[in-house]
Amino acid sequence: MNKREAAFQTRFNKWLREHYKGSGVFELKQTQTESIPFVSVKEHQLLGLLSAKHGTLVHKISDQTQGYKPFDSFILRNTPAFIVIKYPQGFVIIDVDIFISEATKSERKSLTYERAKAISIAT
Repeated sequence: MNKREAAFQTRFNKWLREHYKGSGVFELKQTQTESIPFVSVKEHQLLGLLSAKHGTLVHKISDQTQGYKPFDSFILRNTPAFIVIKYPQGFVIIDVDIFISEATKSERKSLTYERAKAISIAT
């Protein structure tokens, strides 16, 4: 993770603590332009999000994790799952199912900030 990604992760976690009142799983992406390629979200990331949202995801936290490790493993069942994209203008939170639908139906190969705002649950 580069410094810019780490900084966004820190700011987003603060936003979650202050504004998001539920549980969820989040895959963070960012772009320096007005759009981001749909393929920026990798297949294994989508599968993990879909497993958490529509089934069961069990994950062991690596013993090699640096710093704070709250516990060894966790299980998520039927948990809300989102793609979070930081654009230069701000960030959006998009449900994983809506993101996949948009990627499948769109005539574009990328998601613009304006379209992302239109399909997001929060900006």
